[in-house]
Amino acid sequence: DAEQPYTPVASVTGKGESRQVWYYHTDVTGTPQEVTAADGTLVWAGYIRGFGENAADISNSGAYFHQPLRLPGQYFDDETGLHYNLFRYYAPECGRFVSQDPIGLRGGLNLYQYAPNPLKYIDPLGLTATVGRWMGPAEYQQMLDTGTVVQSSTGTTHVAYPADIDAFGKQAKNGAMYVEFDVPEKSLVPTNEGWAKIVGPDSIEGRLAKRKGLPVPEMPTAENITVRGEKINGEVEAKC
Repeated sequence: DAEQPYTPVASVTGKGESRQVWYYHTDVTGTPQEVTAADGTLVWAGYIRGFGENAADISNSGAYFHQPLRLPGQYFDDETGLHYNLFRYYAPECGRFVSQDPIGLRGGLNLYQYAPNPLKYIDPLGLTATVGRWMGPAEYQQMLDTGTVVQSSTGTTHVAYPADIDAFGKQAKNGAMYVEFDVPEKSLVPTNEGWAKIVGPDSIEGRLAKRKGLPVPEMPTAENITVRGEKINGEVEAKC
């Protein structure tokens, strides 16, 4: 599935007459929970907890079925007991990466965090750019509904990069929400220190590109959308 590239569907082993197809059954995040044979026989089941810790492997096939896939994008490493996550390793027992985010603070202030809520969000590459923005309830709801960053009236959306609740907090209106979310790093154009802009099709850059017959920038996807604070009675109140 192109929309869920990190969700396993099936595994094929052997060749010719010995060829077998095993089917994966995953939860809503794409984490394997069971594997069955073509006839529906359960060959593997795992008790994978919220942050990826596998409490036990159960094989009912009569032959050991090796199933190393864990959280989306992760592969169990027998030698270390850690999960290989392409750019770094992940420790499921504590729900954190064992090394800092290779993109530094651009991935957020917590350099070891996996995702705010692993039951809803994923980080298949172990590499995300987390930004922050003060916005009204309507913009927040539109982001949730569309899964994309909302283009401002000028075509350019400014974000705190890295995410920082104090950025623009004093200027934010009462009732505004401070929201953090992940975007593709390539969609960010750094401006002043601690800030970046995301240009959309109606931006100056977008209109010029259209006029010249060049690719027009589109608003990027927004993932792991989380409210981190609110402006109430003139005060910034952070949320855990």
